[in-house]
Amino acid sequence: MGTLHNLTLRTVTAVGRLAELQRRAERVVEKPSLLVRSALAELSTALEELQVANEALQVQIDDLASAREEASSHQRALDEFANAMPMAVLWTDIAGVIEKGNDAASQLLNIGKHHLNGKPLMLFVTDRTVLFAALRSVCELNGGPADVEVTVRPRERRPRKMQLRGRRLEHQARCVWFMYDSPAPVE
Repeated sequence: MGTLHNLTLRTVTAVGRLAELQRRAERVVEKPSLLVRSALAELSTALEELQVANEALQVQIDDLASAREEASSHQRALDEFANAMPMAVLWTDIAGVIEKGNDAASQLLNIGKHHLNGKPLMLFVTDRTVLFAALRSVCELNGGPADVEVTVRPRERRPRKMQLRGRRLEHQARCVWFMYDSPAPVE
């Protein structure tokens, strides 16, 4: 049982005990003293206020649980959308450490999606000078998107030339990177 549920049960129990005390006070003495009546009335008011506060807190807890479920649902929908994209997509922090990747990125880099997290993007790119320049460009304040050609080195596969397009996400301290095949040279 949760803490709030325990508190609610204890409050209900206390209200019951208070009612019993009021009945006993009236039986023991024909007319309870003003002090006893006043104390019992104050205690009754305090317990009623506690019950109302418990109920309001339960409503807030229910609202929070509902909001969490809704946020989780939106996150699942975004993850499903990202994984449905045929283009490799990676999310990194501003230092270029991978936080998340979609299925296409996992396949391109030949590494399990759950193993991408925490790996530096530079492990998969041979042109590190170009990558670092793109990272600086994207991560500067008001820095625009970067679009560079790099050689991607998947794990246990042959390197290949690809376009790497990055952009800093506006409301987060992270970047999103799209990897796609370089266009064929025009002859």
